[in-house]
Amino acid sequence: MKDLAQSIRRVLAIAMLAVRAALRTKTVFVLFELLGVCVLLLPSVIKSDGTAEGSCQILLMYTIGFSFGLLCLSTLWASCALFAAEIDGLRIQLSAVKPVRALEFWLGKWFALLFLNALLLAFVYTGVYAQLRWQAFKHRWQDEITLATRNVARPRLPPPAQEARETYEWLKQRGELPKDMSERAIIRTLTERAKDRYDVINPGETVQWDFALDRPLQTNETLTVRIRFDTAYSARAEVTGLCRLTAGGQSIEEPLNDFSLNEIVFDVPGEAFNRARPPTAFTLSFQHTGDPAQSSALMLRFRQDVALLTRGGTFEANLLRSALIQWSVLSLLAAFGLTLSAGFSLPVAVFTATVLLMLVMVGNSVVKVISQEDEDVWMNRPGIWISRGVSAMTQHAMRDGPLEAVTRRERVEPNAVSTALLWNTVLTPALLALLGAHILRNRELASGN
Repeated sequence: MKDLAQSIRRVLAIAMLAVRAALRTKTVFVLFELLGVCVLLLPSVIKSDGTAEGSCQILLMYTIGFSFGLLCLSTLWASCALFAAEIDGLRIQLSAVKPVRALEFWLGKWFALLFLNALLLAFVYTGVYAQLRWQAFKHRWQDEITLATRNVARPRLPPPAQEARETYEWLKQRGELPKDMSERAIIRTLTERAKDRYDVINPGETVQWDFALDRPLQTNETLTVRIRFDTAYSARAEVTGLCRLTAGGQSIEEPLNDFSLNEIVFDVPGEAFNRARPPTAFTLSFQHTGDPAQSSALMLRFRQDVALLTRGGTFEANLLRSALIQWSVLSLLAAFGLTLSAGFSLPVAVFTATVLLMLVMVGNSVVKVISQEDEDVWMNRPGIWISRGVSAMTQHAMRDGPLEAVTRRERVEPNAVSTALLWNTVLTPALLALLGAHILRNRELASGN
């Protein structure tokens, strides 16, 4: 325990020295100024559509998104320079004679970057939130509309893997399986298609979805029904429909005759259902009542485009969860850059980091569009295997950004936050720390500590 306490003190001392060094170089202050310019000027440069939703989108998606991109680049470049600059300038020799292990050097530098990123990210989010509050006060926005957070309940559907297996067995019974594809390849293709599969609702047809809320719907709450369509506007001109929401034997009907937008949204008061026993299970049905001779079919993805929305906590807590996920990504980039810095000079580390980041982005895109024909060509297989490996290793950092959920006024799930923190700030950095410490011991710190 005594050795552990001393090791922690050494790590914290290295972190404090790294933070002080960064402050002396004025780099952090320059970043604060650049981020301040982004937060203050971007909302005035990018014009919104004049609505409260459009202004919120600019402040959240564009302002925070651009600032986060700037922080990603600065974090990666700064981490690539930390060890490389000390090694190239022979300053690391001054630390090699001290009773400090290579792993402690690595962790101290990493904690310094984590602390500085937390300050910079908090500055961005605080500035954007202050502007949101000022705009809401100035234009008298309704907080429950613009600064709201809602739980999203999706239809209870079988998992994509299960649906893929059922589809495979159905095709097998009909003798319609592809002859030149293995069972594993077919299942993988069907699973990917199930996630984004479109369903068609023809005139006269009725579809039904079952939902289960996380908690009972109270009488003083409002339940929002949201259905999105990907059908072109010209195909929705003569469409009409009828939505029916049922819970506890009571039903609420909503006739729909305006499909000019690709999204149908309407509210249902909680007091419309059983007040004695607030319901958690709901059934939503949609009937296409358009004339088959004039109206066309509607297309939508049941897994993504149909949802029930309920009150989901405070907007401030949702912003905090978004900030934590973005901070975890910065932590991963810092760990990645530090390990490269331990093994290469600054130009080589930056070049390698840039190439690997491009490989990550390309790899994740390639995995989504690989066909069986591409995989059958033996020359493509090494690239496909590398792409899948990169995608598997980086999937937790490359998920959809939390800002999209915040902008859509949807709750960022705590599970997503805990998963991001676990992978981006604990597991993957731990592996990179061990690798970086091993490189440092063999490159400079030859004492064996």
